[in-house]
Amino acid sequence: MSNGAWNQHRALGRRQHALLLAVIHDFVETAEPVGSHHIVAKYSLGVRAATVRSMMAELEAEHFLHQPHTSAGRVPTPKAFRYYVDYVMPKRQIGRNDRVQIEFCYSERTRDLSEVMRETSRLLALMTGQAAVVLTPRFESIELTRVNFIRLRESQVMAVLIARGGGVQTRVVDSGRDYSQDELERMARYLNESLEGRTLEQARTWIEGALREERGRYDQFTRSALTLGDAIVSQPIPAEVYVEGSAKALQQPEFSDPEKLRELLGALEDKTALLDLLERTLRAGSVEVSIGSEHDPRLSDLSIVAAAYGRGAMPLGSLGVVGPVRMDYERVIGLVDYTARALSRMLGS
Repeated sequence: MSNGAWNQHRALGRRQHALLLAVIHDFVETAEPVGSHHIVAKYSLGVRAATVRSMMAELEAEHFLHQPHTSAGRVPTPKAFRYYVDYVMPKRQIGRNDRVQIEFCYSERTRDLSEVMRETSRLLALMTGQAAVVLTPRFESIELTRVNFIRLRESQVMAVLIARGGGVQTRVVDSGRDYSQDELERMARYLNESLEGRTLEQARTWIEGALREERGRYDQFTRSALTLGDAIVSQPIPAEVYVEGSAKALQQPEFSDPEKLRELLGALEDKTALLDLLERTLRAGSVEVSIGSEHDPRLSDLSIVAAAYGRGAMPLGSLGVVGPVRMDYERVIGLVDYTARALSRMLGS
C-alpha cells in the first residue's frame, strides 16, 4: 500500500467510514441516491439526520460522495468504490452452490477449447448478471500436438495447427513452388517429430535456429519443410474475445441513460479498451479491478473485474466482468477469482 493510499485510508474518521459504507451498501442495493433520513432509519450509526447531512457534505467535499441534484441524496463516487474495494471489502468465499456450478462447467474434459471459452463467458454472465468477457489463450503459448498441410492450388498451402486441448488455427501461405499432397504430408511428419510438445513461440525459435545452421547439411526436402514451417509459424495469431450477457447487463438502471448505454455498447463492440485491461491482467497475476476511468477514459461509467488463468505459472488468457460502477464487487470479485482458478485447474490437468 502506498503512503498516499494509506493517508487516504486514515483520512476518514470512524463515523465517516461507517457512513460511507452504509451509503455504498444502500446504493448498490437500490441504485437510488441515499438521503440522510433514510440512513438514520435503516442503519444504527448513533447520530441524528442533521449530523449525517453534515458528514455527507464533508464526504462530498473529499470527493467520496456526489449529489446528482440539489434535492436528492448522495451517491458514491468511483473514489468511494475504490476505497471500499482496496481497504474495506472482506475477501468473499463464494457459496457452495456457486462452487458446484463452476466446477460442473469444467467437469467435461473432452470439449474443444473454444467451446470451453464460450461456456466460461456464458457462465460468468449468468452468475453475475453483467456482461462477461473472455480473452482466449494466446495460441503462441499453447503446446502444439501436430501440424497438417493441405494443398489448395498451385503454390498455395493451408496449414492446420492443432494445439493441446483442442485449439485449432488455420492459415494459408504461398509455398513458393507447387508441392503434391504426398510431399506436404511428408513435410508435416518431419516437422511434427520436432515440434510436438513445443509452443508456437518455441517452434518459431527452433525453426529459425535450424535455418541459420549450415544449409549444406540439409537436403532439398528438409530445407523445403523448414522454409514452409517458418512461413507458417511466423504469422501472428490475434487473440479472440468472447462476450456474453450484454442484454442482461442492459437491464441495469444505469443504462437507461443513453450516454452510459452508448459507452457500454461501444466498449463491448470495439473491445479495444477491454483488451488493454485484459492484457494488463495477464501480467499482474491477480484479480484486477478497474473502476470508472482509472485506466481508460472510454470506460468512465463502467467497472471491470478481471483475472488471468493459465497452466502452472504460465498465464494463457484472462476473463472478466463488465458492469456499472455500482457493482456488487464482493460477489463479482469472488466469482471471477474462483472461475479463473477452476479454469486453470482444468487446463493444467
